[in-house]
Amino acid sequence: MFRIYEYKGFAVSIAVEASVLIQRSVPGGSGFLATVQVASKREAVPLTAPLHLAGRTGEAFHTEADALMGGYAAGQRLVEALLRAPR
Repeated sequence: MFRIYEYKGFAVSIAVEASVLIQRSVPGGSGFLATVQVASKREAVPLTAPLHLAGRTGEAFHTEADALMGGYAAGQRLVEALLRAPR
């Protein structure tokens, strides 16, 4: 799943991917991971490197919706940091 949201004049793109269990001993098992990137809405130029996210405990998100919302929340924090940064 791929979504782009506008937040305070920036484009926050979120890609959600399925995480597959490779070894039984890996905690968290299957779930979803999010990749977030912030771009200038006017120029569509990435302002951040892609940020790969898992859930709060480091395990994969349980649902696709959780990964999407976690990615959006992280994107909002990135935008806020960009707005506070000295120019």
